[in-house]
Amino acid sequence: MMHEHLVGMLSKRASASVVSGHNPATVDPSNPLQLFIIQAGIIIIFTRILGFFLAKIKQPSVIAEVIGGIILGPTVMGRIPHFTEHIFPQPSIPYLSLVANIGLLFFLFIIGLEIDVSIVRRNAFSSTAISMSGLILPFGLGAALSYGIYKDFINQERVSYGHFLLFAGTAFSITALPVLARILGSLNMVQTRVGTIVLAAGVGNDVIGWVLLALTVALVNAQTGVTAVYILLAVVGWALVLFFLIKPAFIWLARRTGSLEKGPSQLMLTVTILLVFASGFVTDILGVHAIFGAFLVGLIIPHEGGFAVALTEKIEDLVLTTMLPLYFTLSGLRTQLGTLDGGLVWGYTIAIILVAFSSKFLGCATAAKLCGFTWRETGAIGSLMSCKGLVELVVLNIGLQAGILDTRTFSMFVVMALVTTFVTTPLTQLIYPAKYYEEEVDAIRAGADSKHVDDSCDPSAGRGTALTGAARRLLVVLDGFEHLPGLLTLMQLMRPSIAPRVDPTTTTGLRQRHSQGPSGAETEDDISEKESASSTQQHRSSNPKAAVGVSALRLIELTDRTSAVMRVAEAESTLRADPIINVFRTFGQLNNLPVDSSMAVVNADEYANTVIARAQRAQTNFLVVPWTVPEGSSAAPVTAALQEQATSAGGFRSISNPFETIFGNASGADGVSRSPENIAFVRRVFQTAPCDVGLLVDKSTPAAPGFLPGQQHVLVGFMGGPDDRSALSLVHALCESNLSLRVTVLRFRRIGADEAGEAPIPSMPPTVHHAQHTRAPTTGAGAHVQDTMYPTMQGTSSIEATLEDDVALKKVEDASSSGALSGRLVVKTISTSRPLRDFIRAVDEVQPTLIVCGRGRRMPTMTHRDELRFLIRNGLVDPQAADNLNDDSASTKENASTERALSSETCKTIGEPAMAITRFATTGASCLVVAASMRARHIAQA
Repeated sequence: MMHEHLVGMLSKRASASVVSGHNPATVDPSNPLQLFIIQAGIIIIFTRILGFFLAKIKQPSVIAEVIGGIILGPTVMGRIPHFTEHIFPQPSIPYLSLVANIGLLFFLFIIGLEIDVSIVRRNAFSSTAISMSGLILPFGLGAALSYGIYKDFINQERVSYGHFLLFAGTAFSITALPVLARILGSLNMVQTRVGTIVLAAGVGNDVIGWVLLALTVALVNAQTGVTAVYILLAVVGWALVLFFLIKPAFIWLARRTGSLEKGPSQLMLTVTILLVFASGFVTDILGVHAIFGAFLVGLIIPHEGGFAVALTEKIEDLVLTTMLPLYFTLSGLRTQLGTLDGGLVWGYTIAIILVAFSSKFLGCATAAKLCGFTWRETGAIGSLMSCKGLVELVVLNIGLQAGILDTRTFSMFVVMALVTTFVTTPLTQLIYPAKYYEEEVDAIRAGADSKHVDDSCDPSAGRGTALTGAARRLLVVLDGFEHLPGLLTLMQLMRPSIAPRVDPTTTTGLRQRHSQGPSGAETEDDISEKESASSTQQHRSSNPKAAVGVSALRLIELTDRTSAVMRVAEAESTLRADPIINVFRTFGQLNNLPVDSSMAVVNADEYANTVIARAQRAQTNFLVVPWTVPEGSSAAPVTAALQEQATSAGGFRSISNPFETIFGNASGADGVSRSPENIAFVRRVFQTAPCDVGLLVDKSTPAAPGFLPGQQHVLVGFMGGPDDRSALSLVHALCESNLSLRVTVLRFRRIGADEAGEAPIPSMPPTVHHAQHTRAPTTGAGAHVQDTMYPTMQGTSSIEATLEDDVALKKVEDASSSGALSGRLVVKTISTSRPLRDFIRAVDEVQPTLIVCGRGRRMPTMTHRDELRFLIRNGLVDPQAADNLNDDSASTKENASTERALSSETCKTIGEPAMAITRFATTGASCLVVAASMRARHIAQA
C-alpha cells in the first residue's frame, strides 16, 4: 500500500513537469509554491531596481515598493492583455497575502521594538508638546475634510460617518516612525537636537495613533456601542497581562538563559516568535487587528544590554527584504489610479495632500517654536513629522479590509501617503541644510560635552610630532574583532614603563637609565640586569596617566537595517555593551593607558569625516587606522623554474598576496581584494588628517610571534622622506617611554647595481613612473579620490631632502649613544641596490614584534616600482638565480598580473615598502605604515 502511494505521488510530480508541458504560472491549490515564487521574484526584483534609483535621491524603500505595486497593478502593467490573469490571478492573491500579512505582523513587532520610552522621558516636555500638536490639529482638520469625502464618495448605508471620521482623523494625524528614523539616519541627524526631539515625538505619536486605529477597528467590527466597549476592555486587559505578567516572566527567562548579556538564544527567539503569534491571535479574535497584538509584544521586549537590537538583527532581514515588500506591493496592486477620473476626485485628492501636510507641519512647527527651537529647526521638525510612509499604508489597508474605504478613496489616500513621504527628505534638506547642524554632529561624534567646541588642532601635530611633547594623544579606530590582535600589540609597545618608589603625581619626565659600555655593545641580558638593578634606586618616571592618552573610536556602519538605526538611538547603552570597546578599554586599564571611548554609527562614506572630526576635537598627535589582511590569499605568480630554484636553494618563499585583484582582475587566484570603499576611507584620512597617521596592516596569521615584556623589538625601515621621518620620530618616542623596548633602525642608501656587484633591474623612465602613480583613481561608487602620493617637491633638491633625513637620523643617533636609550636604539646603515629585498630579509631574520615604515616617496625617480615589479614577478629567489633570469621571458599573463598589482589602489595607498613586506615577509608581525600629516609634507616642500 505504501509503495503504491509513493509511486502515485512520483507519477503525479512527473506529469506536472515543464518538460511535459506544465505551465507553472497556473493556479494550483495543491501546489501554490510555483506561482508564489514567480510572483515574489518579480515583486522583489522590480522593487529593488526601483529602490536602487530612488535611493540616489535619499528616498525610503517603501516608495519603491508601493510604486512598484502600482506599476505591476491594473494602473500600468494590468493594461497589458492577460498580464494580470497569468501573473497575479485573483485566486492566487490569498496565498500572496498570507505571507505578506505574516511579514506585516513581524514588522509591527519591530516597530514596537524601535520604541524606547527612555527617549521620551529625556525630552518629555518638548516631545509631548510637539506630539500632541501634531495629533490634535491634523485630526481636527482631517475630520472636517472627511465630511465632504464621506458625502461624495462613501457608501453611507454600509459605513457610518462617525466611524469614517475617526478613521480619517487617524490617517491624517499618524506619523511613520520607521521611515522617519531612516530619513534621519540618511541625513546624519539622529543624534542632533532636532533628530532626538523628532524621534521622541514620533514615538508618542505612533503609540496614540495605533490606539486610535484599534478603537476604530473595534467600533467597525462591533454591532453595538456596548460591544465596542467590551472589545476595548478586553484588549486593555490583554495589554495589562502582557505588561504585568508576561513581561516579568520574559525578562526572567532572558536573564536565566544569559540572553541579555550574550544576545538572544535559540530558546528566547522561539519564545518571542510564539509570543508574537499568540498576541496577534488574541487581539484578532477579540475584534482588533492582529498587528496590534504584535505591536504590544514589541513594547514589552527589554532594551537592556542591547537585547532589543540583537533580537531585531535576527528577524529583520527576512521580514524587510522578502515579506514586507509583498505587503506594500499588494497595496500598489489594490491602488487603481484609473479610478481618479474626474475633476472632483482630483480636487479632493489635492485637498487631502494639502491638509495632511500643512496641518502636521504647522502643528509641530508651532509647538517646536514655542519650545525654543530656531526657525530652521522648527521647519525641519514640521517637515519630518509630516512623513507618512509605511504606517500610513498599513492604516489604509486596514481601512480597506474593514470596508471603511473603497477602491477610489483608498487610491486617493495612497497618493497622499506617497507625496508626503516623497517630499520629506528634499524639503528637510532645503529648510535645514547640513551646514547648520554639521558643527553639532561633529561635536557629538567627537564626544564633546558642548555644542560649540574649539576646532583648533594641536599646532605641534605636524611634522615629526607623532607622540612627542608633553601631551601625547593617540586616536585608535576600532572597526572589528579581527583588528584587535595588532592594535593590542601596538598598545603594549606604547605602554609607559613605571618605576617603583616614585610618586607619579610629582614626576613627569622619562626615567633615565645609566648604561655602561659603548652604545650598541650591550646584550639583551645586560640591559635587563641593569634595569633590574636600577629599579631599586630613585629615578624619575613618567606619569602613566599623562604619558599617553588613548581615545578609541568605534565605527559602526549605518545601513538600511532597523537594528542600525536602533543602535544610533541607543548609542549610550550600545557603547557600554560593545565587546570590542570593552576589550580595548580593559587592556588599556591593565597597561596603565587611560582609554576614552566613543562610538559613531554613520554611513560608510562618512567614516573619514567622522574620524577626522574626532581627531581634531581631541587634538590628536597620532591616528591609528587598522587594516587586516585576509588569511589564505594565494601567492604571487612565480614561474615553475624559479619556484624550484627557490626551494632547492633554501631561499625565502613567496607567501600569499592579499592586495591583488583590486580593480579589473577578474580572477581571484592572484589575491584577495580590499573593497573600494575601504581604500577610499584610508586615503581620505591620509589626505585630510591634521596629524600623522599610522595604517596598521595586520596579517593575522598563526605565525605571529608572541613576546614577553623583555623581548619587545621594533624594526624600522628608513628610506627617506617626510613619512619615514615621522616614523622615526614615533619609534624614538616609544623607545623613550617604554624602557623594555628595543628598536633597530635600518637606514637604506640606494647605490648602483654595478657598485653593489649585482645585475641591474630593468627600469622604466621617470616620466612613466610619474604618470602611473599620479593617475586619479575612483572608488567603486564612482566618487573621485585624489591620489595620496606625495607631489614632486618643487623647490627642494635631492641634496636638501637627504640633508633633512641625515639631521633626523643624527638626532636619533645622538640620543641613543648615551642615557636611557643606550643599547636599546640602534641605527644601522645599509648601502644596497635593492633596498626592498634587503628590508624583507632583515625582517625575516630579526622576526620583530612590529615593523614600521613610511608609505611615501620623495621624488618619482626614487620610486621602488622597478624592484617591486621584479619581486612580484620573480619572488625572493637566490641572488644568482635572479641575476641570471631574463626578465623578457615572462609570459604575457604574468606581466599583466604584475602590472595590475603595481597599479592597484592598495599599492598606492600603503606604499611600495609596505606592499613588499606584506607580500613577501614570512613573519606574522603587523606592519605600521606611517604617513606624515599634510602640514608636515607642506613644510618639507617649503
